Amino acid sequence: MSDQPILFSLNIATLCIILFSTHQLVLRARSRQVYWPLALCLMSIGMVISMPSIQRLIPQFQVTSLILSLPALLLIAPCLWLFTKGLTSHIPWQLKPKDGKHLAPAAFGCLIALVALCLPVQYLNAILVTEELSAVEQAPSLVRNTLYGLLICAFLSVLGWVLQSTWYAYKIVVRLRVYRAQLQDVFASTEQKELRWLNWLLIVVGGVWMFTAFNLVLDNLFSPIHFDARLYALMIFMVIYSLALWGLRQKPGFAELYAASPPADSNSIELKSISGGSDNAEQKYQRSALSATQATKIAEKIELAMKSDHLYLDADLSLPKLAAHIHTSQNYISQTLNETLGMRFFDYVNQYRVSAAKVQLREADSTILEVAMAVGYNSKSAFYAAFKKHAKITPSQYKKQYQPAK
Repeated sequence: MSDQPILFSLNIATLCIILFSTHQLVLRARSRQVYWPLALCLMSIGMVISMPSIQRLIPQFQVTSLILSLPALLLIAPCLWLFTKGLTSHIPWQLKPKDGKHLAPAAFGCLIALVALCLPVQYLNAILVTEELSAVEQAPSLVRNTLYGLLICAFLSVLGWVLQSTWYAYKIVVRLRVYRAQLQDVFASTEQKELRWLNWLLIVVGGVWMFTAFNLVLDNLFSPIHFDARLYALMIFMVIYSLALWGLRQKPGFAELYAASPPADSNSIELKSISGGSDNAEQKYQRSALSATQATKIAEKIELAMKSDHLYLDADLSLPKLAAHIHTSQNYISQTLNETLGMRFFDYVNQYRVSAAKVQLREADSTILEVAMAVGYNSKSAFYAAFKKHAKITPSQYKKQYQPAK
């Protein structure tokens, strides 16, 4: 068929991206373990989508690759979850024994694959490649019953993969929502750390997963949906390219805290539990020794750092930097901001930035971007969002109010 060379080329291109990216991730994982799950995720995807290339280049390996694609399929979603968990962790992420539960479905898939690989090749080929089930009926009863048992287990595993993928997608969305709230307790600028690309990728991947899952179920029960395979291959290529590109570019959002304070430090900032939801301020600081008098003094030091030292102009200002500047623990500053001043670190700093921006918009003949950069923002979009939140109008509208009438 005319579309076969295109399909093969797209498949080879996708696999090349996976191989290159996996190699780069493995090199990085030597110093930061968070990249291991993404490397394993990409390798699993590569195993699942490699069929067109294997069928053309090494057809004798076609049955084996089909069998191994089951555990690989069950490994994709947990690995993406562990990667997200690592990127959003406030301490250096490491694989722990309790994380093994996420790999249990893939381990079950490996067991199915191991049993299948021990069976005669001709029967596996009849089921997986030629679909000649009549040949299975001629097999010895033990082999025949084992094959049917494996088919049932494989079908249930595919259905389980649909539920698994949905569950992990939900967990990732919840994790990212809480993570973005946590960022505002630590950083004055969060746009480079919010992992928005992961949300968009989830939407695209979710669409691909839903279509693939629906088609797999229909293929096993009735007949698959007929669609242009080239379009599907191109979609897979774009998803893998995006995942590899952003995965390689992204570092953990709280990486700056890793060197700032050890995980067990009693003065390190306490972050809200992902599994338990948002804790209120009283629960969060109930064991703190900070008194009202101390909190008032810390609040004065914070305001002095902003008003006199203009610390808010630092585009990379963070809680550790403020703590070092005023010689106070991060946890005490966080508690003072939340309980005494009644706002997050992000909002507190941005109110000073917006106030300074208002002065420049009224008095200086500068562009919106120049004003944004001058008061500590790294991008125009972040400046617009903060300004509208605090001033209730856009910078352009505010500037227009003070322009002389023509």
